[in-house]
Amino acid sequence: MENKLKTEKTNITTMMEFVLLGFSDIPNIQWLLFGIFLVIYLTILMCNSIIILITKIDPALQTPMYFFLSNFSFLEICYVTVTIPRMLMDLLTKKGCISLLACATQMCFVLMFGGSECLLLTVMAYDRYVAICNPLHYPLVMNHKVCVQLVTASWVSDVPVVIGQTCQIFSLPFCGSNAINHFFCDVPPVLKLACGDTFVNEIGVYVVALVFIVVPFLLIVVSYGKIISNILKLSSATGRAKAFSTCSSHLIVVVLFYGTATITYLQPKPNQSEGIEKLISLFYTILIPTLNPIIYTLRNKDIMVALKKLLTKLMPAENCTVFTDFIFLGLSGRQDVQQGLFVLFLLVYGITVIANLGMILLISMDPRLHTPMYYFLSSLSFCDVCYSSTVSPKMLADFLSVQKRIPYNLCVLQMFLFGSFAAVECVMLSVMAYDRYVAICNPLLYTNAMSRRVCIQLVATAYIAGFLDMTIFTSCTLPLSLCNSNIINHFFCDIPPLLALSSSDTSFSEIALTVSCSCIVGSSVITVLLSYSYIISTILRMNSAEGRRKAFSTCASHLTAVAIFFGTLLFMYFRPSSTYSLDTDKMASVFYTVVIPMLNPLIYSLRNKDVKGALRKAMGTKLCSR
Repeated sequence: MENKLKTEKTNITTMMEFVLLGFSDIPNIQWLLFGIFLVIYLTILMCNSIIILITKIDPALQTPMYFFLSNFSFLEICYVTVTIPRMLMDLLTKKGCISLLACATQMCFVLMFGGSECLLLTVMAYDRYVAICNPLHYPLVMNHKVCVQLVTASWVSDVPVVIGQTCQIFSLPFCGSNAINHFFCDVPPVLKLACGDTFVNEIGVYVVALVFIVVPFLLIVVSYGKIISNILKLSSATGRAKAFSTCSSHLIVVVLFYGTATITYLQPKPNQSEGIEKLISLFYTILIPTLNPIIYTLRNKDIMVALKKLLTKLMPAENCTVFTDFIFLGLSGRQDVQQGLFVLFLLVYGITVIANLGMILLISMDPRLHTPMYYFLSSLSFCDVCYSSTVSPKMLADFLSVQKRIPYNLCVLQMFLFGSFAAVECVMLSVMAYDRYVAICNPLLYTNAMSRRVCIQLVATAYIAGFLDMTIFTSCTLPLSLCNSNIINHFFCDIPPLLALSSSDTSFSEIALTVSCSCIVGSSVITVLLSYSYIISTILRMNSAEGRRKAFSTCASHLTAVAIFFGTLLFMYFRPSSTYSLDTDKMASVFYTVVIPMLNPLIYSLRNKDVKGALRKAMGTKLCSR
């Protein structure tokens, strides 16, 4: 008997991680799902952020109802952020591995925010009950102090219960399969993996669901029973319509949220189908948070009016002269130097295109350069050609013309493409730093970690991140009224000189620019710094001087390119606004839009033995063939 018990104990392996299967059963559309869910997530963030913004800045919305709505929108952002970013990462990497602690944390926050949402919806129903059934007492009953207390109670009440339940679930022994057939760590699929008796845990789930789903739902039903009864007693048809309109949005949200939550957590266990369960979870964790802000805006006149007022402030005024084109002042107003500048920058642009395309051709031709490092280098060279081509051809044409004009739509397009490729270059440089980190710090895992598929995914991520970041910023900039002048003191449509032409408030666009640059440049710089701190630490621990020198040589070119690019970029967009000088900006812009794309292939060829060897081989082959 003792031997049998010992055998059973040894068969139970302590599980350290799970694998979220997610949508692995449909591998052919992983990228499509990634795109769809990314758009949905950004829509949720944007729509809910707009609701929070307009309820804060519009005096007409400084009421308890909209105070609760702004908190509900913030809660929605927190709720989806617990699941969607993780799901997007799993769709991108196709791995789905999640540690036991990360799984428990995710479950805890999902339940916490879900419970808070139930309670907040109940508070919102009570607010409508007081407003309609006791309108004279409404300002006294729902004063600011009471509103803050109700919101705080909604956020805090379920925290100890959820933490206790999560600890109870993850104290169970998990053995056998570690695959969770879901896209996040939800209670039912995790309980299915437990080896021990889960009866107590299942009873606990039902009890918590009754407390935080059924009881709030009953309170909402009672509130709306009294509300409908009072509305039907109103003699005025207009009064009834107005009263119903203030409740309709909340009622639709309640039905959608509680319907799906009830099906997920209160249906009998034998009736639970993993596929249906996953679909329903998708509905209440992703689709409903997308619909909520749309329901509240489309069905709420106050919010629609506030939104129109906000757009009116951002849109050009009626007496504003809208320019259809802009005029560049260029690098110099002196006509006698224009031809000299044309020749100089034509030479620079020619070298940029030839050197970068030559690098791409060289890497594709030489089998020794078919490695992740040179694959990223060829991608960087392609980005440099595109990056320089958004600015240089127009600048060259302007040197030979008297009127340096550009239509408004082409100016916006130039700004968008320039910003997008600059952002792509930032991310690409951080990807290359990560590649060097894996090669030097984990050489044995390098082949698996940086496989062909992973490299393609990293490059695709760089382009998606860059273009998405600039799309968001451009959409924030387009509503500005550029009425002050149509003369741009620059040689291309860069962001600071365009903002200088605006007659409307540019603070929102400046904040958007700061956030945009912080997300891309900040994250890229941090990735580069972390990667090279580990690289330098590893290199310094090497015993061989030859090994240290060789390791440093593989990083030197990249480190030089990073220092030059990020240095000028940080100088341009992160220095205090009081130090801005358009003439200084023009000189700095020339350096990072024209000179750096030319220097990058030269740096990588002159400081890289493999590239120089491949170049000599290619030239030798060419000469021999003659």
